[in-house]
Parts: sequence; structure tokens; C-alpha cells
Amino acid sequence: MNRINFKQERDLGATLQDASTFIKQNFVKIMKPTLIVAIIPMLIGTFFMVTAMQTMYSDIGAMSDPLEMYSNMAGMVPAYFLIMIAYVVAYIMFIAYIKLYAAGQEDITLSDLTPILKSKALSLTFSWIALVILMYVGMFLCLIPGIYLGVVFAHFFVISIIEESGFGATWKRSFFLIKDNWWSSFGLYIVTYLIAIGIMIVVYIPTYSIMAMELFSAAKENDPAQMMNTMSTTMSYIMPFYYLIALVMMLLFAVVSSLRYYSLVEIKDGTGEKELIDQI
Repeated sequence: MNRINFKQERDLGATLQDASTFIKQNFVKIMKPTLIVAIIPMLIGTFFMVTAMQTMYSDIGAMSDPLEMYSNMAGMVPAYFLIMIAYVVAYIMFIAYIKLYAAGQEDITLSDLTPILKSKALSLTFSWIALVILMYVGMFLCLIPGIYLGVVFAHFFVISIIEESGFGATWKRSFFLIKDNWWSSFGLYIVTYLIAIGIMIVVYIPTYSIMAMELFSAAKENDPAQMMNTMSTTMSYIMPFYYLIALVMMLLFAVVSSLRYYSLVEIKDGTGEKELIDQI
């Protein structure tokens, strides 16, 4: 099995090809330690989400009462927070694994990844919240700034973890690396996004087909309460699967953004060539 050399310049096609190869070779190795640390907050968050949805859908009258509806939606906040924590933790684990892999380490285990997770979990959680708010503000004021910042900060976690930098240094480095390379990076992430959407549609078709059939069956009874109950019950089965698939898609983005980071570093700094010359 040939190892992927992260530290080299790649075009769009090579990046996606190497990302696919890396995921195939390391999927179980990278997902096993990640799920160990991320599965608990994800399951608890999913439980809270399903419970809140069942409460909301079970009361038809509440659906027509704005105050009651907002109250039920507020109950989803802890669920969203826990799921967010699970995703941040998982993303850190993905990048940490790639960092050690790119450095030449083999047989990477949870004990190798835990120190990186402990050192970055809190700071990157707050950084993620700040960046998301900033990008949403940019999207709200004008669509273009939000999209621009989204591409710039696609490498924020990667830079922070691999270069072990703080918020300010990571911020500056993100803009430095993307300068003169924004459009090529944008194209790469658009294609990656479309690939992820395509995979998710194919995977979700069976689950949504089942939900549609259940709702159609309940509609025959002409009972709105039964339809809502059917929807909440079906969603309770689909939600954990939905969040797990989203986690796998995050792995795709983590690998692609890491490969792009190393490519940008090679363009700007030529680090890979320097290391190769030193080895010779």
C-alpha cells in the first residue's frame, strides 16, 4: 500500500484522487478513534433533538401557537450545541490524524491523537463559533464576502493544528496562503461540495423513501395527529443515521482541505522540496 505524500503541490484532479485514495486506505483507522471521542455527545445531542421534535410534532395545537412553537424549538438548542461539539471534536481528530500521517508516523492510535485534541478542542470550538458568526454576517450583508471568507477559513483548523498556532497567527496565515490562490481553492471546494451532496442524496434516498411511504400510509387515515406522530417516529430513526453520514462527509472535507493546505504551503514556502533536499 503506497502512502500518500501530502507535502506536494496538486491540482484539482490530483487532490480529489489522492483524497479518495487516502480515505479508502485509512477510513477504519481514522474513524475508530474519532467515534470513540465523538459518539457520546453526538448520541446525546441526537436524543435531545429527537425528543424535542417528538414533543413539537405530537401537539398539533402547539404548531399554530408561535410562542409554543418557539418554546419547543428552544428545546433543540442543547441538542444543536452537543452535535456541534461532536463535529468539532471529530474534525480535530481528522486533522490530527492527517498531521501525524503526513509526518510519517504509522499505526496512529487514540493515545497519539488525544494530546492534540486536548490542546486544541477548547480554542478551536470558540474559533469555529466566531468564524461562523463572521461568515454569516458577511453572507447577510452581502453574499460575496461570506463566500470569500468561507474559502479563506476552510484551512483554519488545518493551519491551527498542523502549525500549532493561535487564533491571530492562524488568521493571518489563512489570508496569506489563499492570496493569489482563491479561485483555484474555490473551484476545488465547489466540486468537493457537489460530490458530497451527490453522495448524501444517494444515501438518503432509501430513508426518505421510507418516510414518504409512512406519511402516505398515514395520510390515508385522514388524521393529522397520526401523520405528525408518524413523522416524528420516522425522524427518530433517521436522525442518527443522518448525523453519522454528515460526519463521514466531514472526513472528505478534512482530507481535501488538508491536501489543499499542503499544496498552498508548497506554492508559498516550498517546504516539501526543502525536506526532500535535506533527505538527499
